[in-house]
Amino acid sequence: MKTPTEPAAPTRAESALTTLMPLAAWCTYAPLGAKYFTWLLATGLAVAVICGQGTWRAAFAATGPRLLLALSLLMWLSALWSVAPAGRLGAHAWTSLLPLSTVLLAQACPAAAARRFLLHFALASGTVGALWWLDHQFGLPDSLLWTSTIDASGNERIASSILLAVGAAMACWLASQAQTPRQRWLAAAFAVLATAGLTAQDRRTGMLLLPLLLLAWALATPRRLETKAMLAVGVLAAAGATWLLSDGVRARFDEGRRELLAYGTSQSPVDTSWGLRLRMAEVTWQMVQERPWTGHGLGSWRLLWTQRVPAGTREADNSTPHNEYLMVATQAGLPAAVLLLGWWLAMAAAAVRAGMVGVPALMIWLTLALAALANAVMRDPKFAVPLWLLAGLCTALMRPPQVPPRSIAG
Repeated sequence: MKTPTEPAAPTRAESALTTLMPLAAWCTYAPLGAKYFTWLLATGLAVAVICGQGTWRAAFAATGPRLLLALSLLMWLSALWSVAPAGRLGAHAWTSLLPLSTVLLAQACPAAAARRFLLHFALASGTVGALWWLDHQFGLPDSLLWTSTIDASGNERIASSILLAVGAAMACWLASQAQTPRQRWLAAAFAVLATAGLTAQDRRTGMLLLPLLLLAWALATPRRLETKAMLAVGVLAAAGATWLLSDGVRARFDEGRRELLAYGTSQSPVDTSWGLRLRMAEVTWQMVQERPWTGHGLGSWRLLWTQRVPAGTREADNSTPHNEYLMVATQAGLPAAVLLLGWWLAMAAAAVRAGMVGVPALMIWLTLALAALANAVMRDPKFAVPLWLLAGLCTALMRPPQVPPRSIAG
């Protein structure tokens, strides 16, 4: 007979969600179809768990989830005055729902299962990093096994860069939390391999993210001031050494600097990566200024953009401004951009308050807030699906073990 303090046996949905975690971790680097499948399955199981527990109100009790819910409702409401065609409205309405999965996963997934996910994600990041390094050094044959990583291009390649940076940072945290020397050395090896792959890859986003994530961890977690200062100096020294020792890293950032210096005016031709991002930010800000409080409506950016750039150019091919703050402001006004930033900051603050166990959540929420400045991390599922999965499960890690379900988001 169970005592009053004995935890209830997990339901089938809870057991299935726990069992799914290793596969979900590896699928963050898989082709988009596999990413979508595991995300949908995990979210569906989370809904089943919450329905069984009756914890819907608890899931949205804290500040962060409420800000997200307000943002989603505002984006949907903006469809009423949108200038976009009906087909585009449907796609953007679906995209606006995806972030809600972070709240469901954070509420439904046990902390032990979330930690298991992070262990496998660190292992997957180390494996993918090793493949990148091997391909850079020796060249690897074409294979279906790495079509979404070392053979990827465009946003999928940038998404891999972001995931490698997050994986390396998570592996460092796991090493600091290891119970045995063997676990510590394994986690450290995953971090090294993921970092090696990141420097071998030619995308700059992850290279910028990794030192920022480690610096945030060093400064935000509860330690003595002297220890924080030493860790921060160590992170900066490691970043500096990587800069000095890696010709590829220096070359990529020098290329970006030259692209920005070569940028002209909003009317001059542009076909470089950072130049295009600067052009999109400039023109999109003009859209926001036209209707700063209500925006042009859900899914409107693409239509407004094609009206402002020459047809048949590289500029005209873009479907987002590669800046999520400007994207939501264009559609639902500056209040939507404030809600978006407020949601991410509230979640990051909750992670800081949680102490060491909140470090993974702090890293992923900062990743979203920073990467959103130059990438379509919410609009493009190559970014969004794995990042929403990571955000929900890293937040779930903050749940105290063997207690009745409650809201653990900030």
